[in-house]
Amino acid sequence: RALGPGAEPPPPPLLLRALSSARPPAELGALLCNLSQAPEGRRALLDRSGRAVQRLLALVRGADSAELRRGVVGALRNCCFEHGK
Repeated sequence: RALGPGAEPPPPPLLLRALSSARPPAELGALLCNLSQAPEGRRALLDRSGRAVQRLLALVRGADSAELRRGVVGALRNCCFEHGK
């Protein structure tokens, strides 16, 4: 699925900053899960220079919010469908 006309995923540095904050907002999980449904979103998360996957994996165990944890797990699952990397 595509993100839609004119839609682009948020820039990786902005997402990485939110992911590395002391207490990422719980809504970030749902956003990441939704973004990772599109090929562009998966590629942005899987970009090795941003190290997003490492930060996502840390949130699976360390997130205080179950909502954030569910969204992060969903995003990682969706990234498994990206065959280009």
